[in-house]
Amino acid sequence: MSPSKLKPFMAYIDDSRLFRLRQLSKKHKVPMSQLVREGIDSRLSIGDKYLAGHNDGITNAIGAVNANDACKMQFPSGKTFAELLTDDLQKLIRKDSQ
Repeated sequence: MSPSKLKPFMAYIDDSRLFRLRQLSKKHKVPMSQLVREGIDSRLSIGDKYLAGHNDGITNAIGAVNANDACKMQFPSGKTFAELLTDDLQKLIRKDSQ
C-alpha cells in the first residue's frame, strides 16, 4: 500500500509489548507499523484465515508487479506487462472457501 493512502494512527502499548514488537521488527526487517497493520488486518478479517492470507499474498504480488519499473513496458496491444500480470493475478483471488 502506498504511503499516500495510509492515515496516521496512534495507539498505546505497554513496555513489554513495545520491546517484543521492536525485536520482531528487527528480526524480520519489517517496519513496526507494518506489523501493527497486519495484526489489525488479522483481527478484522472475517471467516477463513487461510483465504484472507492467500488473498493478501496475491494483493501484495500485484503491488510488487505494479511497483517494478521493468513491468511498465508496453506491448503493441497497449497493455503494459504489469497490466497483463495483474489481470492473471486477479483471477487467483478467491471469493470463498472451496
